[in-house]
Amino acid sequence: MSIGGYKVMFQKGITGGFAPPTPSVIHHLAVNDDSTTLTITSLIRPHGQPQPIPQPPKALSVASGDHAASLERLRDILSKIPPQFPGADDLYKQDISILAVGEGVVPYGTAVARNLQPPTDEQVQQFNQAVDIVNRLVAAAE
Repeated sequence: MSIGGYKVMFQKGITGGFAPPTPSVIHHLAVNDDSTTLTITSLIRPHGQPQPIPQPPKALSVASGDHAASLERLRDILSKIPPQFPGADDLYKQDISILAVGEGVVPYGTAVARNLQPPTDEQVQQFNQAVDIVNRLVAAAE
């Protein structure tokens, strides 16, 4: 199954309260259409700073091997577990959102998650695995 065109948004810092969430890390992962390269663009907010700072884009070859398998596993997980939207209740209790995105639109807020069932223990483990996959891919990118 091709992973070409696959896009994921990862956000650390999704809970708020009276004020909206203040993300500390946002990663956008995008596989090019021919499934050879993963491009990662990131925003990282230094501790104590109000705004995240754009980081230089990173690229990773995903034509074959472990990185391609990791992306396929990530897509499989995200297609099966309840989505964790930024700005919604923290279903997985990690203050992290990971979403497969399409057309550049990311649903936001509590209204989009209103009818979601809480995740099972197995789904929580799968979410944790998805977090690990994203973190490994970001760390491996140049």
